[in-house]
Amino acid sequence: STLGSRISEMVSGRQAAVAAAALLLVGVVAVAYVNRGDAGQRDELLSPLQVGRYAVRAERQSSDYDSKAERQIAFATDNDNAATAERELAAKEESRARDSAYLAADIKSRIDKILEAGRDQVNQATKLKAKAGRLQEMAAELLGKAKNEKETAASLKAKYYKTMDDYGKAVSKIDKATQKAQSILDQMNAQSLVLAQLATQYGVDTQHGKDPNAAAAKAIKAQLIQAQKDLGKITAQKAKADEDTSVARKLADQYQPMIIDAEKAKRGSDFHFQEFAHLTHQADELQNRADALLARADTIDGLIQSTQGNLSGKRKEFEHYKNRAQTEMAISLQAEDKEALLRKQAREARYKAAELSDKARRLRALAQKGVNNVMEAAVAPSS
Repeated sequence: STLGSRISEMVSGRQAAVAAAALLLVGVVAVAYVNRGDAGQRDELLSPLQVGRYAVRAERQSSDYDSKAERQIAFATDNDNAATAERELAAKEESRARDSAYLAADIKSRIDKILEAGRDQVNQATKLKAKAGRLQEMAAELLGKAKNEKETAASLKAKYYKTMDDYGKAVSKIDKATQKAQSILDQMNAQSLVLAQLATQYGVDTQHGKDPNAAAAKAIKAQLIQAQKDLGKITAQKAKADEDTSVARKLADQYQPMIIDAEKAKRGSDFHFQEFAHLTHQADELQNRADALLARADTIDGLIQSTQGNLSGKRKEFEHYKNRAQTEMAISLQAEDKEALLRKQAREARYKAAELSDKARRLRALAQKGVNNVMEAAVAPSS
């Protein structure tokens, strides 16, 4: 998905940032070395070995967080693909269920026509036909209620899809904010490389602290201070970008209650659809009772006998298509439920990936802060 690819790109960028930070660390050690004054100040500085150890630890932990985040993104992508397959299956089975229902309705209509032709010829079954008519009215009333339930189910499902579309827009905002933050991070990496190169050149010009007053060293030192200022400006932009990203994530979090409501609406849609199926079944039972009464009336007139075989075959076809439609619709509903579960698991995995990436970012930021402190300590004596 789009969010997964953005986070993966951010993870790769951060690994590059660690390499740049390592170079920056070398520069800082060089600056700290050449700016040490007397023997008493040497004990207060962080040794290169300690700095290296801290950098290695931070890199290992950050890489571990990045790896876990990548696994969560892969898991979310797999779930999204599986959910898409379930959605396609649900749509396919729902379409087949509609086709089966249409066939059943067509056969039912033919049965009704045959029975209606028989009723016209059965004068002695007036009472039976009247009772059958009342049952049919009850069935029609139930079908009317079933229609309302189906419309309610469709409305709730439309609400669910609209909410999910709005949530997708919020995710797009997160993508844009993340891209901006990554761009600023790339600038920081580039500036860090410049700073490391200047620090290395400074060490060469001063012969690693033996000649701190060399003319070339003074010029490099001025460039080094200016590069540090430029890095500070870019770092300030990074803080603003991180704040924008946090705001975008809070916007996505605000959608969580709406998603919960949408899920409730979807469950309500399923419930109303079940009510629709239940009412339709009751209407079918009433109609079957009416058919039975009409069948009794048909026995009075010999003309109906010729249609008995045809009616039996049509009823079997009707039951076959009706049962097939119910089975296919049940499969469709089950696929929709599974899709919802997979989508939920994918969202949870992306949330975990974001948390892991955030941990890695904070860890690297902590390491960067330590580097900045050492840099400030190195620059302070010289100024």
